[in-house]
Amino acid sequence: MKNILTTLLLFIGLFVSGQNINQVDLMLDLKQIDVQSSYQLMYKRQINNVITLRGGLSLFIDTDKETRSDTLSFQSGTVMYDLSVGFQRDLKLDGFDHIKLFVGMDGYWNSTLNQKPYETYYGYYWNVGLKPLVGLYYDPIKNIRLSVESRANLNFNFQQYSAPGENIDQRVNFRSLDQLSFGIGYLF
Repeated sequence: MKNILTTLLLFIGLFVSGQNINQVDLMLDLKQIDVQSSYQLMYKRQINNVITLRGGLSLFIDTDKETRSDTLSFQSGTVMYDLSVGFQRDLKLDGFDHIKLFVGMDGYWNSTLNQKPYETYYGYYWNVGLKPLVGLYYDPIKNIRLSVESRANLNFNFQQYSAPGENIDQRVNFRSLDQLSFGIGYLF
Protein backbone atom coordinates (compact mmCIF):
# COMPACT_ATOMS: atom_id res chain seq x y z
CA MET A 1 0.00 0.00 0.00
CA LYS A 2 2.86 2.34 0.83
CA ASN A 3 4.49 1.71 -2.59
CA ILE A 4 1.21 2.37 -4.42
CA LEU A 5 0.71 5.66 -2.55
CA THR A 6 4.30 6.74 -3.27
CA THR A 7 3.91 5.91 -6.97
CA LEU A 8 0.62 7.80 -7.14
CA LEU A 9 2.15 10.89 -5.49
CA LEU A 10 5.11 10.82 -7.90
CA PHE A 11 2.75 10.50 -10.87
CA ILE A 12 0.63 13.42 -9.66
CA GLY A 13 3.75 15.50 -9.03
CA LEU A 14 5.13 14.86 -12.51
CA PHE A 15 2.02 15.28 -14.61
CA VAL A 16 -0.36 17.51 -12.68
CA SER A 17 0.71 20.97 -11.71
CA GLY A 18 -0.84 24.39 -11.37
CA GLN A 19 1.29 25.73 -14.22
CA ASN A 20 -0.43 23.83 -17.06
CA ILE A 21 2.80 22.57 -18.64
CA ASN A 22 1.16 19.58 -20.36
CA GLN A 23 -1.23 19.77 -23.28
CA VAL A 24 -3.19 17.23 -25.33
CA ASP A 25 -4.49 18.37 -28.74
CA LEU A 26 -6.74 16.95 -31.39
CA MET A 27 -5.48 18.35 -34.71
CA LEU A 28 -7.65 18.39 -37.84
CA ASP A 29 -6.17 19.10 -41.26
CA LEU A 30 -8.54 21.65 -42.79
CA LYS A 31 -7.34 20.82 -46.32
CA GLN A 32 -8.46 17.18 -45.92
CA ILE A 33 -11.09 17.33 -43.18
CA ASP A 34 -13.18 14.54 -44.71
CA VAL A 35 -10.22 12.10 -44.78
CA GLN A 36 -9.97 10.12 -41.53
CA SER A 37 -6.21 9.68 -41.77
CA SER A 38 -5.70 13.46 -41.51
CA TYR A 39 -6.66 13.59 -37.80
CA GLN A 40 -3.76 13.71 -35.35
CA LEU A 41 -3.48 13.35 -31.58
CA MET A 42 -0.67 15.50 -30.19
CA TYR A 43 0.98 15.77 -26.77
CA LYS A 44 2.96 18.89 -25.86
CA ARG A 45 5.08 19.58 -22.79
CA GLN A 46 6.31 23.07 -22.01
CA ILE A 47 10.00 23.06 -21.03
CA ASN A 48 10.24 26.76 -20.18
CA ASN A 49 8.30 29.92 -21.09
CA VAL A 50 9.50 29.76 -24.69
CA ILE A 51 10.22 26.13 -25.74
CA THR A 52 7.65 23.32 -25.96
CA LEU A 53 8.33 19.71 -26.95
CA ARG A 54 5.78 18.03 -29.26
CA GLY A 55 4.89 14.43 -30.04
CA GLY A 56 2.12 13.30 -32.38
CA LEU A 57 0.33 10.18 -33.56
CA SER A 58 -1.99 9.70 -36.49
CA LEU A 59 -3.50 6.27 -37.09
CA PHE A 60 -5.89 4.96 -39.75
CA ILE A 61 -6.99 1.33 -40.06
CA ASP A 62 -9.33 0.14 -42.81
CA THR A 63 -8.93 -3.60 -43.36
CA ASP A 64 -10.95 -6.51 -44.67
CA LYS A 65 -12.68 -4.67 -47.47
CA GLU A 66 -14.27 -7.19 -49.77
CA THR A 67 -14.93 -6.46 -53.43
CA ARG A 68 -17.11 -8.87 -55.37
CA SER A 69 -17.05 -9.31 -59.11
CA ASP A 70 -19.51 -12.02 -60.19
CA THR A 71 -18.17 -15.13 -58.45
CA LEU A 72 -14.75 -13.69 -57.49
CA SER A 73 -14.09 -12.05 -54.15
CA PHE A 74 -11.09 -9.79 -53.48
CA GLN A 75 -9.77 -8.65 -50.08
CA SER A 76 -8.05 -5.29 -49.65
CA GLY A 77 -7.13 -2.97 -46.82
CA THR A 78 -4.91 -0.20 -45.48
CA VAL A 79 -3.12 0.49 -42.21
CA MET A 80 -1.43 3.90 -41.99
CA TYR A 81 0.38 5.59 -39.12
CA ASP A 82 2.38 8.75 -38.69
CA LEU A 83 4.67 9.36 -35.70
CA SER A 84 6.16 12.81 -35.13
CA VAL A 85 8.50 14.42 -32.61
CA GLY A 86 9.54 18.05 -32.55
CA PHE A 87 9.60 21.37 -30.77
CA GLN A 88 7.98 24.76 -30.97
CA ARG A 89 9.15 28.19 -29.89
CA ASP A 90 6.61 30.72 -28.67
CA LEU A 91 6.92 34.30 -29.88
CA LYS A 92 5.18 37.00 -27.91
CA LEU A 93 2.84 39.40 -29.66
CA ASP A 94 2.86 42.83 -27.97
CA GLY A 95 -0.55 43.86 -26.69
CA PHE A 96 -2.05 40.36 -26.89
CA ASP A 97 -2.04 38.41 -23.63
CA HIS A 98 -4.11 35.40 -24.75
CA ILE A 99 -2.74 35.04 -28.31
CA LYS A 100 0.76 33.83 -29.14
CA LEU A 101 2.62 33.15 -32.37
CA PHE A 102 4.82 30.05 -32.58
CA VAL A 103 7.31 28.50 -34.99
CA GLY A 104 8.70 24.99 -34.85
CA MET A 105 9.85 21.83 -36.54
CA ASP A 106 8.57 18.25 -36.44
CA GLY A 107 10.42 15.19 -37.66
CA TYR A 108 8.16 12.34 -38.74
CA TRP A 109 8.00 8.68 -39.75
CA ASN A 110 5.04 7.82 -41.96
CA SER A 111 4.22 4.25 -42.84
CA THR A 112 1.54 2.46 -44.85
CA LEU A 113 0.64 -1.21 -45.00
CA ASN A 114 -1.48 -1.67 -48.10
CA GLN A 115 -3.11 -4.79 -49.53
CA LYS A 116 -4.28 -4.52 -53.11
CA PRO A 117 -7.37 -6.49 -54.19
CA TYR A 118 -5.38 -8.78 -56.51
CA GLU A 119 -2.60 -9.59 -53.97
CA THR A 120 -2.62 -11.79 -50.87
CA TYR A 121 -0.01 -9.80 -48.92
CA TYR A 122 0.38 -6.30 -47.49
CA GLY A 123 2.98 -4.05 -49.12
CA TYR A 124 4.99 -1.90 -46.69
CA TYR A 125 5.81 1.69 -47.68
CA TRP A 126 7.40 4.34 -45.50
CA ASN A 127 8.65 7.93 -45.60
CA VAL A 128 10.63 10.17 -43.25
CA GLY A 129 10.81 13.92 -43.28
CA LEU A 130 10.72 17.29 -41.62
CA LYS A 131 7.76 19.61 -41.23
CA PRO A 132 8.59 23.26 -40.51
CA LEU A 133 5.56 24.99 -39.02
CA VAL A 134 4.18 28.36 -38.03
CA GLY A 135 0.99 29.04 -36.13
CA LEU A 136 -1.11 30.96 -33.64
CA TYR A 137 -2.77 29.80 -30.46
CA TYR A 138 -5.47 31.40 -28.37
CA ASP A 139 -6.47 30.65 -24.77
CA PRO A 140 -10.18 31.61 -24.55
CA ILE A 141 -10.72 30.10 -21.08
CA LYS A 142 -8.62 28.36 -18.46
CA ASN A 143 -7.25 24.96 -19.61
CA ILE A 144 -8.59 25.25 -23.19
CA ARG A 145 -6.40 26.23 -26.13
CA LEU A 146 -7.39 26.75 -29.77
CA SER A 147 -4.66 26.77 -32.41
CA VAL A 148 -4.14 27.11 -36.14
CA GLU A 149 -0.87 26.03 -37.74
CA SER A 150 0.52 25.77 -41.24
CA ARG A 151 3.00 22.99 -41.99
CA ALA A 152 5.35 22.57 -44.90
CA ASN A 153 6.76 19.12 -45.73
CA LEU A 154 10.27 18.09 -46.73
CA ASN A 155 9.90 14.37 -47.45
CA PHE A 156 12.73 11.87 -47.97
CA ASN A 157 11.78 8.57 -49.58
CA PHE A 158 14.42 5.83 -49.51
CA GLN A 159 12.29 3.18 -51.20
CA GLN A 160 11.51 2.60 -54.81
CA TYR A 161 8.00 1.37 -55.37
CA SER A 162 5.07 1.80 -57.65
CA ALA A 163 1.96 2.37 -55.53
CA PRO A 164 -0.82 4.90 -55.24
CA GLY A 165 0.03 7.94 -53.13
CA GLU A 166 1.67 11.35 -53.10
CA ASN A 167 5.31 10.26 -52.93
CA ILE A 168 5.44 7.70 -55.71
CA ASP A 169 9.06 7.06 -56.67
CA GLN A 170 10.20 10.53 -55.58
CA ARG A 171 13.40 10.65 -53.58
CA VAL A 172 13.01 14.17 -52.17
CA ASN A 173 9.78 16.10 -52.22
CA PHE A 174 8.95 19.56 -50.81
CA ARG A 175 5.46 20.99 -50.39
CA SER A 176 5.31 24.53 -49.01
CA LEU A 177 1.72 24.17 -47.70
CA ASP A 178 1.23 20.52 -46.86
CA GLN A 179 -1.21 20.97 -43.98
CA LEU A 180 -3.37 23.72 -42.55
CA SER A 181 -4.41 22.37 -39.16
CA PHE A 182 -6.91 23.46 -36.55
CA GLY A 183 -6.40 22.17 -33.03
CA ILE A 184 -8.35 22.10 -29.84
CA GLY A 185 -6.33 21.35 -26.75
CA TYR A 186 -6.65 20.73 -23.05
CA LEU A 187 -3.94 22.05 -20.71
CA PHE A 188 -3.14 20.32 -17.44
